[in-house]
Order: sequence, then C-alpha cells, then structure tokens
Amino acid sequence: MSAHGNARNCAVEPGASGEAPLRGFRRPRPWQGGWVMWLFLVASVSASLGAAPMERSFWVHASLGLFTQRNYFGTNFPATAAPTQPQVEKAARLLTESYAANRLYLIYHREMPAEDARRVFLWWRQACPKEAEIIPALVLRMYDRAQTPVFATNELAALADFFRDQINPRQLAIYDIYSRRDQGAALTVLSRRWPSGLIRVGLQPGEALDLPFVAAVEDTWSALCHGTENERDWSQPGFGAETLRKWVLARNPSPQPIAWDLVTVAWDYSATKRGGYPGYDDADKNMPLPAGRNRAALKLIREGAQASSLAGFSSDLYILHENSRSAPHDGRTKSFYECLKRGEDYRGYYGTPFQEIVTLYRGLRDGGE
Repeated sequence: MSAHGNARNCAVEPGASGEAPLRGFRRPRPWQGGWVMWLFLVASVSASLGAAPMERSFWVHASLGLFTQRNYFGTNFPATAAPTQPQVEKAARLLTESYAANRLYLIYHREMPAEDARRVFLWWRQACPKEAEIIPALVLRMYDRAQTPVFATNELAALADFFRDQINPRQLAIYDIYSRRDQGAALTVLSRRWPSGLIRVGLQPGEALDLPFVAAVEDTWSALCHGTENERDWSQPGFGAETLRKWVLARNPSPQPIAWDLVTVAWDYSATKRGGYPGYDDADKNMPLPAGRNRAALKLIREGAQASSLAGFSSDLYILHENSRSAPHDGRTKSFYECLKRGEDYRGYYGTPFQEIVTLYRGLRDGGE
C-alpha cells in the first residue's frame, strides 16, 4: 500500500462505473467572518492574478526527505534528516529552471525539527529566482485515526511569524488531501497573519472553498486516471474526461481562482478491462498516467474554465516520490526526491507523464501552450 497514496486518495471506493468516487464529505465549520468582506478579498486576489502569469506549480517537501512519515501519518516515525544547502540549490534549479515552475508549495509537517526547517526554507528562498514564488504549505492535522494536530499553537505562531517575515509575507498554503476537515485553532493563527492570502492545496472536487481561503489547488486524481487509453476510454462518456469537465464547470461560478492538478502516478490498469479504479492504491502496482493524458486534460480545463476562475496548473511531486521509491519501480536511490537532491533529471518509471508536465509548463512559460 502506498504510504502517501492511502491518505492521498481519500479512502475512495470503486463505483459502478469503475471510477473512484470521493466520500467522507462533512459539513464544514462556518467561518467566523462576513461574506461581503470575503468576496472583497477574493476579488482583490483575482484582480491581482489577472495580470500575473498562469500558475505553474509543484508540491514538494522542503525537506526532500527519503521518508517523510513523521507527523504526517503519526508521531511514531523517525525524523527526516534535513537536506544540505547544495542539495536544496540543485533541487531549486531543476524545479524552477529546467522544469519551468514559477511557484513551489513547500510542504512541511514537522518531519524535521523546526530549527532545521527555518534554515532549509531560507535556503530555498535564496536558491530560487525572485520571480519564483515560495509558499510554505503546512499540514495542520495528521492522517492518523485521531487526526492529531501537527503543531502546538505557540509553536505554530512562532513559525508563522518566521514564514511571514522571511519567506512570503503575502501567501501561505494549507495542505490537506482530505475533504472538509476542521483545521482547529491552527487555522485562526494563520488567518490572522495572512487575512487575504491563504491557499488550500488539495481541495477535493465538490468541496466548498470557504473563508479564510481565497484560492486553491484542486485534486483531479480520479478523473485523470479513469480510462486506460485516451481516445477509446478516457474521452468517452462515463470516463475521466467527462468527470473532469463537470468539476471544471462547477468551479466557474465561484470567485476564487483554482489551479488544477496534473498527474504523474495513476492506479493499476492491469486489474480492470478499461482502466477503472481497481479498489486499491498500491505503490508497488501503481502505473504511470498514460502518455498524452495531461496534455488532453490541460486542453479540456482551458476550454472549460472561465478566465477569472483559472489560476493555472499544479502537480503533486510528493506522490511521485512515494511511488517512485517503491522497489519494483525506481527504488530508494533513484526515487524522485533523491534525483532532485543530486540535480539529476528524473527519467524513471514515471518519467513519461512527469516530462509531459514539464513540456506543458515550458510551453506555458514560453507562450506556446
């Protein structure tokens, strides 16, 4: 079972069509604030994004750890060793230059000590070009049974002050790939420091985007994966393209800009006839997304999304690392984060969909897509 994938895919169950439907939607806690102010904040962010380049982002651990389970799946895991400054520099160069990202969501959940994290985030900021946005992406609740808070309130307040003062005074992200979890007191701590700059990374289809969030990256995993072949399966009624189109159209009336997730890791296509959800998520069996799928998805999203609601595109590199690390695929030494730390272009088991995303990002950067 994929360590990241089990939480990543939100305990999905196969539906009658073979698609992996989402479940576990809970009524969100109403935000203590006025809707008029919220709409004003969202409109302000949308206006500022209107003149900005389209988002081309990645989600990646700031620690670049080989194993990052500590304080993600629970407390009883070893701490992650912090990277060296040269490793961060090599990774930043690949991500922002070779891979054409203009924004990095740097995931952190106390997998390494806070004093190491401060130093590492500063290295990321120094290593990336000024035009590349560095946005800390904090996990506030673990994916254990108790949904344990990751940070004590006073610890989070001190860390938030550091991020605001030293890394990004305008924006911070909350990473959560479960739907509608109550983030607790931690969300109040952060919203006070970024009253108009919180981004929800991992927003689930159908999940409302409420205050204090003013933008999001939406998960598209089950829609992009559903269907083995692009024309024969994915593009046909009842398969992934139809689902993705519905999700895109559903976001158009909302004022918050959405970046849409492009995918590298799919599920196991060998278990079903036409690429339906197999009923499990196994890092030893998960296959690469079919070639051309991300390009087709990007085209569909750009055609269906209103300009005011489309922030751009994003891609989860954490799931890529977790699945590439599997022994039947790339193994530990050739896993994605290890390649980043060496400054080595990733061409491994999931290299085809990943390099397709890179090509799309370069096209967006250069005006060719």
